[in-house]
Amino acid sequence: MVITRPILLLGTFFALAENPNMHDGAYAGLGNVNSGNMFNSPDGISFYSAGMLWIQADGKYSNEGDFAGMGNYQMLVGDTNTRKICRFLVGPRESEVKGICWSADRRVAFVGIQHSGEKGDSHFPKGGNTFPRSAIITVTRKDGGLIG
Repeated sequence: MVITRPILLLGTFFALAENPNMHDGAYAGLGNVNSGNMFNSPDGISFYSAGMLWIQADGKYSNEGDFAGMGNYQMLVGDTNTRKICRFLVGPRESEVKGICWSADRRVAFVGIQHSGEKGDSHFPKGGNTFPRSAIITVTRKDGGLIG
């Protein structure tokens, strides 16, 4: 008989996706999630050596009940040293923010925007009566500095 042992032990949580405006106690999340950065359903992450954790999180179109105030799908960035989390960008209505990568000099971030307008209430990226489209967007700083 072979006895197997787990090779991975549960560590600590970096963040818990929750809505501290709607819940108290354990359901309010950890202290690093607040009204300015709350999110739900994280489904993508990326990390780079400067200690920044990039989190792509789903939203809830209704923006009501347990999801009140959370808004659209979004991307957040967390400092793994301080555990501080900030909202980096929010996707267009009815879209998903998926994936991030950077130019070699880290002055441009490339972010995927998926299936905007899937519920019929978005006209990203052109506005008006145009057909919604998925896209890869670029994000740069006005001062030309590093992203993150």
